[in-house]
Amino acid sequence: MNDQDGDWNYHLRILSNSARDSTDPASDPSVLQSVKKLHGFCKLENSDDLVARIYPQINKVFQRSVASLTQSETGTSKGLLLLAILQFFLDFGDMVLHDADPSLRTFFRSCLSREFSDAAVAEATCEFLIENKRKLLASFPNLLSQV
Repeated sequence: MNDQDGDWNYHLRILSNSARDSTDPASDPSVLQSVKKLHGFCKLENSDDLVARIYPQINKVFQRSVASLTQSETGTSKGLLLLAILQFFLDFGDMVLHDADPSLRTFFRSCLSREFSDAAVAEATCEFLIENKRKLLASFPNLLSQV
């Protein structure tokens, strides 16, 4: 096994533990780092199998983070974590038949309204929108008009 295999297994374990843990996934900075690393591995490997192995854990972390929106203080880490997961959904959702529309709506309607006053979340959201402009307009044309 090479170092990269060990790295992605390590990051997948972090997500798996976070998906089962009772605390808010965004409260652990290693979760955001793991989402970003795993996203990078998926882009590098371009492997449907790798995406299929990672997707369930990322989806669980997203669902737990959204569920904790009303239970905890919001903050930079939650907004940035959700944006990183949304990027994964946009980039690889077709491979795992994930419709990103409900996830995007949840972020823009529930999370962003609470966290946009945070400068880091606002900047990251603007970068996300600029980076994904074509994809969002083509695949989710009604999303931005409803935000």
